[in-house]
Amino acid sequence: MFRFVLVLACCQAALAQGYGTPSPKFSSKNSARYPDNQYNQYSGEYSGAQYPSGQYPVNRNQSYFGARFQNTALLASKFSHLTRTWRAGSNPKPPAGYRSGVNMADLERTKLPLGIMADVEDLDLPDTFDAREKWPECPSLREIRDQGCCGSCWAVSAASAMTDRWCVRSKGKEQFIFGSLDLLSCCHSCGQGCRGGTLGPAWQFWVEKGLSSGGPLNSRQGCHPYPIGECRIPGEDEDTPKCSNKCRSGYNVTDVWQDRHYGRVAYSLPNDERKIMEEIFINGPVQAAFHTYLDLHAYKSGIYRHVWGPLSGGHAVKLLGWGVENGVKYWLVANSWGREWGENGFFKIVRGENHCGIEENIHAGLPNFHRQGEAGKYFAAGYGYN
Repeated sequence: MFRFVLVLACCQAALAQGYGTPSPKFSSKNSARYPDNQYNQYSGEYSGAQYPSGQYPVNRNQSYFGARFQNTALLASKFSHLTRTWRAGSNPKPPAGYRSGVNMADLERTKLPLGIMADVEDLDLPDTFDAREKWPECPSLREIRDQGCCGSCWAVSAASAMTDRWCVRSKGKEQFIFGSLDLLSCCHSCGQGCRGGTLGPAWQFWVEKGLSSGGPLNSRQGCHPYPIGECRIPGEDEDTPKCSNKCRSGYNVTDVWQDRHYGRVAYSLPNDERKIMEEIFINGPVQAAFHTYLDLHAYKSGIYRHVWGPLSGGHAVKLLGWGVENGVKYWLVANSWGREWGENGFFKIVRGENHCGIEENIHAGLPNFHRQGEAGKYFAAGYGYN
């Protein structure tokens, strides 16, 4: 049995609020491992248009520069000769149709205290690991969500990881599909809904307020199915849905609080490759945020390494495994851009280099199987969500 402990380096006040202490902001070229002159050569006319790290509006670069390319095939033609470990090509949506949504400027400020597992020093980790193979009884591990025309990756990937962990920790006995709508619409401390959010408050919300169920668009699964599809206006996020305390018509309960399931503890992970691997291997997938660049939108296969284009925003995804191909280490990642993007919705990214900041923004949590359908009296009393 592995013991889980919270690192007590954070001050007591920070623990009370669920936040860690601020750290230095990312570099906009974080660990891309290209000399500045080479990076500028690859970025070409776009390099000077980047915002300083953490100061750009969510999705602004993505919409502006993405709109210059009608499709990802045209985008890929600009840099496909530069890729060495991955292949660029045509994906079904235009570049501006693939939304990000992490407010990177607020990420460090809202990071939760570190959580580490004790007694795992002798754990023998395999060279290759895929959570889908270790826990075949958990179908959610094989599913890909689609955030549509909304900067909701922070909510969608969090709910996806929570769903996986609910199943993993129950050894497949508990199957509950956490919806992302409660986070998106009701968690005001998380951010600005479709205009972007952060990871730590989303996991803390799961612990304190709980989340209701919800399937994909047009599915009528769960209390709150995801309501947002593709962009009606290219490059512009849809409005954030209003927070609702009622489930959809026809669901087996009426009030959201009756459907709510909770987390027991939420935490961040250190920027440590092995610690992240241990967490995934024992408890299931984790949520990660990283800087995205325009070239990612044209990813088709292989191990992604940024080579070209402007910073397009901050994005949140789910890490569910790792491996090595042709001597290059990678993370196995589930994206939220639908099945038709990348490798059936999944992709690989360089591991062990904190490439684009992906290893220093990890969050996770553990489920609470003894608490559900509670706190209705607080909602009825007008406290609602925070």
